Amino acid sequence: MNRHVVKLNFVNTNFDRWVKDFTLKKKGMINHMNINEYIEKNYNGKNDWFSQEVEKGYHLQRISNVVNYKNYLGGQHKVLQREDIKYKEQEYITRKIVIQEAKTILNFHSTYLLGKPVSLVGSENMVKEIEKIYRRGEYNDIDYRILDKMSKFGDAYEYIYVDNKVIKSKIIDSAYGYPVYSESGNYIAFIEHWITNNIYYYNVYYTDRVQEWNNEGGELQLINEYKNITGLPIHYHSLSDEDDNFGVSILKDIRPILDEIEDLLSKMGDSIYTLSLNPLLTTIGQEIEGTISADACGYNISLEAGSDMKYVSANMDYSTIKLYLDTLAQKLNIVAHMPSIVSGNTNVANVSEVSLKLLYQLADVMAMLSEKCITRGLNKRFNIFKKILELQGIEFQDEDYVSVAFNYSRPMNMSELLDNLRKQFDMNAISKRSIIEKSPLTTDVAQELFRLDEEGSNSSEKVVDTEADNKGDRN
Repeated sequence: MNRHVVKLNFVNTNFDRWVKDFTLKKKGMINHMNINEYIEKNYNGKNDWFSQEVEKGYHLQRISNVVNYKNYLGGQHKVLQREDIKYKEQEYITRKIVIQEAKTILNFHSTYLLGKPVSLVGSENMVKEIEKIYRRGEYNDIDYRILDKMSKFGDAYEYIYVDNKVIKSKIIDSAYGYPVYSESGNYIAFIEHWITNNIYYYNVYYTDRVQEWNNEGGELQLINEYKNITGLPIHYHSLSDEDDNFGVSILKDIRPILDEIEDLLSKMGDSIYTLSLNPLLTTIGQEIEGTISADACGYNISLEAGSDMKYVSANMDYSTIKLYLDTLAQKLNIVAHMPSIVSGNTNVANVSEVSLKLLYQLADVMAMLSEKCITRGLNKRFNIFKKILELQGIEFQDEDYVSVAFNYSRPMNMSELLDNLRKQFDMNAISKRSIIEKSPLTTDVAQELFRLDEEGSNSSEKVVDTEADNKGDRN
């Protein structure tokens, strides 16, 4: 019994020492490399290191995927590669049905999560200042565009800057963005690179400065250098099982199904026209009056004895084709996290509030995943906002904070929601501000609170005036 106890203590001691050593090593790895060390190790300290960085294989593959997604959303689908055929001795242009359903799916998810502006929550002082920034910098629109880029391409980039004391954001094109990560996964630099008229342009973002380079005239040269007070561009990305540092587009999962649907419908259209609506005329034996056009309808011809003539057409298996198409549509809804009610596959008569929530359950799952991804970037944005505001002379307490509450665009029973909010308020379980934030009838929380304060002040003045009048009457 004692031997077992001694052995267990020995194992625990070794394990604790191993955990401690591993933690120290891990901390050393995380803090090991900055951008200068990265350039020295991988590019021998060259000033034009970024021109080689953007040529790395994983960067080229990722940018190629973004370009392919852009082309797909622009209408360049796989079905357009179908070859034309010879039909009745003439060239037959095969059907190439392009269905831009991917845009509908992407727009649905973007508007479902951020179609309504987010509500800022947190300490009053900080929320008040951030609301001003949101209003002046049109950040509700920027939030939507970031989610739109992240859904379409997997990654989105936002650079925050100050223009005439107004805080603004620039959304960097996903096809131009090259985040630089160290071997241990630290985000240490960012390169914005594009080509116009055979001239290579580079905006290189360091934590303390931004450099502009191009090779106009034949040689790569530094054009401008600016001080950077907001740090590296914020890298928003969706969840990926392949790489923790980069995201994956929704299109990667839904394109194969959409390609199959487009290909099948195009072939069905050709089959209906060539085999059912326009059958081939077949004769057996010798006709008396010569041949007639295979496209002829309503002709009366004479045949020799023992000859035969008939139209040959194909009988399409309607049930099999319908089953296949319905199954594809069902799987598409599942893979794309789309409620069947949105694509018109569900009867919406007498649908209750609970039933609607069940129908939108898949959409809620996708929205929650996107919410976690975009919140991570928004927290970094708010830290930058706080830093800039402090530089402008606005003071905050250590415990001040700000966060966001998302307002899903799910159909709801507003009367039921408002009744529940009122019950909570009567129970002293919710504040007036929270009610305004969660109310679907309110769009600008700050403005609504200001108006309520203004109305309250006016009411107080009227009460004072009334009391003074009553006192004068008594005198």
